Amino acid sequence: MEKLNILLITGIVTDEHTPLMNPMIRYMLESTERFKVKITEEFTGCTAETLKKYDAVFINYDGKESIETPFVNWGKTAEEALYEYVKNGGGCVLLHTAIMNPTGRVHDDEYVKLVGFDFELKGAAGDINGVRKNPALEYVIHTHRDAHEIVAVNQENWMTVQEDVFANAKQVDPDITVLASVTDRLEDYDLNKMQDHVAAVYKGFDMSKLPGINEEVPVVWTHNYGKGRVFVCAICHGPDTLCRPNMTSMLCRGTEWAASGEVTIPYPDIQGERRKNAWPFYNNITWSQMGEIKKW
Repeated sequence: MEKLNILLITGIVTDEHTPLMNPMIRYMLESTERFKVKITEEFTGCTAETLKKYDAVFINYDGKESIETPFVNWGKTAEEALYEYVKNGGGCVLLHTAIMNPTGRVHDDEYVKLVGFDFELKGAAGDINGVRKNPALEYVIHTHRDAHEIVAVNQENWMTVQEDVFANAKQVDPDITVLASVTDRLEDYDLNKMQDHVAAVYKGFDMSKLPGINEEVPVVWTHNYGKGRVFVCAICHGPDTLCRPNMTSMLCRGTEWAASGEVTIPYPDIQGERRKNAWPFYNNITWSQMGEIKKW
């Protein structure tokens, strides 16, 4: 099967996220032998001519050096090239904080349409009516296995590690297919169990009145933007979750679907002797060999 060409767009991601993710994502995708991945850390100036050689773009970029610093945009040329590329049939994968909607884009509303939800942080941090971060760090992911072939092979329920879940976003595309969700539990908002910086945000609020509390929050979904297929994974904060077989499978299969409309990549085989193989499990490299290879 001919390999799919993927452009991984990164460069600026808030400093609580490790840059190790980008080479790991490339290694993960290429280990399936279904993809050829190029990483760019400077998307500014990109044109339609640049993008036409790729089957999909994979965006791991939120444009902020830290939570407090201003958003850095790609500029009009690159931003509009991206929208036209996807509208005309190019695939798009959006990872984790690439879903966020800080002010500063040339076309803020158009990026929201690309995501399918509006993840704008309204007003002060912790605004009761705005998008919020659930304070827990580990979550049970509920897979909607019947919703799409991408997740048909996943476990129905599985755990993340050191994770972020953003709740109370506004859905802007009515035609969203939710592949996985998390319960935004009231019990997660116990001030005594939060990290200090998170507790400072929620101090003084009546948690029971938070909009959508105890409801299911979509964390993985698909939709269309023009003729383009968009796969969105709002979780996968770092390597801890990336290395879970359920996440590895979902990201590889979701990327294949966005790029081609097909899903052929199997769930990672970790049965029998293959249990000794190193993540991402799609090749025959053992953990003892991994130190010599140093793929990332």
